[in-house]
Amino acid sequence: MNYQDLYYFIKVVEKGSLVSAARYLDIPTSTLSRRLQAFEQQLGYKLVHRSSKKFGLTESGQRFYSSLSPVMTELEMRSEDVNSELSSLSGDIKITAPLTLGHHFVKPWVFEFMEINPRVSVEMFLSNENVDLVKNSIDIAFRLGKVTLNDWISRPLMQTEMVVVATPDLLNRYPRPKRPEELSELPLVVLKRSAFWRFHDQEGHAITFTPHAHLRTDEIRFAVDAVKRGLGACCMPRYVVAKELARGELIQLLPEWSMEGRTMHMLYPHRENLPVKTRALIEFVMDKVAQAEGSI
Repeated sequence: MNYQDLYYFIKVVEKGSLVSAARYLDIPTSTLSRRLQAFEQQLGYKLVHRSSKKFGLTESGQRFYSSLSPVMTELEMRSEDVNSELSSLSGDIKITAPLTLGHHFVKPWVFEFMEINPRVSVEMFLSNENVDLVKNSIDIAFRLGKVTLNDWISRPLMQTEMVVVATPDLLNRYPRPKRPEELSELPLVVLKRSAFWRFHDQEGHAITFTPHAHLRTDEIRFAVDAVKRGLGACCMPRYVVAKELARGELIQLLPEWSMEGRTMHMLYPHRENLPVKTRALIEFVMDKVAQAEGSI
């Protein structure tokens, strides 16, 4: 069935004549008449009586109209609701982010955005596994490191700084390392996603250190708690332990050596007509990152 011709038929009946319907649909009357005739041929029965003086429904046309007009009205109403949602700051947004990054950065961004836009609802997926963005109908994703996804725009937000930290007590029990390879003399807490720790000295010389884990985990907060208990030293993003470093609870090891960081990206589908709510959140996050001067 040609649903556009069905729509034309419904409008012809609602407007009471071909001329009025053609004016409403903004198409020539002759075109509308031809489309209506083709629709009748497709169905196999006449829908309307047509003459130069009057217009009316056949018995079949009346039954056809009575059955389908409510459905078409419902479709129009639903279409208007969807268009209203897509063109306004309302409706649902699905977001995903890694656990710690989500709690530290994405969570306050989302909370503030929702306070400003109370008609927006958010469904949040926090996971250290890569959530399937298409399968879960994700609108915006936050990822660390290199991202290559077809049909998705990847916006770099900020650069993470990695540091190796330990408690003062641990450093009283073990010699403080002066070079990356000397870290092997300490018990180490290792994040599963950081199998190699890469360092650069002030002259730019690179050293890759492979840590032997005394404790291995895939969750950063667990690693932080282990380090604070003195179970070992660990390489992790500075933003995770910034407060502990400032209070002296943890000490940065090898401060004269820089470490390779990872870039935080924001991803969203590559399409021209993003919903207003999605575009608004993207711009909101970009503003927040600009205010933070791009470093974590």
